[in-house]
Amino acid sequence: MAYAKVIRETTPKPMIARFPRPGCWYRFSNADWNFIRDSLALTQRDRDGLIALLDDPEAVRMILDHPRLFEAMVMPQKAAILSPEFYFFVMVRHTLKRAGVDDLEVADYIAAVCADFGLPATARQQLPASRLASLYSVDYIQALENAGAHDRFFIHVQCANQFLVLTCLYPDFLHRRAERRGAPDVDFYEKVVISHLEAAGKHALAEEFAMEDTLAHVASAFPPVRRAMNHTVREYLSLGA
Repeated sequence: MAYAKVIRETTPKPMIARFPRPGCWYRFSNADWNFIRDSLALTQRDRDGLIALLDDPEAVRMILDHPRLFEAMVMPQKAAILSPEFYFFVMVRHTLKRAGVDDLEVADYIAAVCADFGLPATARQQLPASRLASLYSVDYIQALENAGAHDRFFIHVQCANQFLVLTCLYPDFLHRRAERRGAPDVDFYEKVVISHLEAAGKHALAEEFAMEDTLAHVASAFPPVRRAMNHTVREYLSLGA
């Protein structure tokens, strides 16, 4: 979506939560686009040129990779004005590129999951009635045993997404839980994420949603992705657990 169009809009677009959609930048807010402009353009001429570039989706992708955006974003109090989509996309993209994972689809999927996780599903993309909110992977296995073919896809996606967020953003919570309760640690849940992403990617609905390649790519890249995300969280972020 071009900057010039977004900046003129006054009514925010509804967000589809829970099931991640590609293209986080299609959901950036006016404040996000202004932040990009103010972080990268020092003069009015630079700003005019940047706005023109933001009419080109390919240019937007390159601009979002600029290291100055990440450096500006992690400054104290900056995150409060930014949308979750922008914040997580820049953070995830920066982190994954530094770890040698340059696949834009992988960064986009993980950013969308981090931005959307925990928000209620919309009327257009309801999860099945059997959706869970459990820290026990066995509960998802039991739900899968009782689910129909359609619901199994969404249960796989929900399980993968829940533990993707926990392993990427809250590893210390999982470490403490393992120490205090003898629960599985991060490495176990990393495997859970991979197995459920792979299962979802092989489901017929993955092809219908054009997600089969993305799910497979995220699954194959997840171990180094998770470790890189853990490093960034500990170095730059302060997240409650």
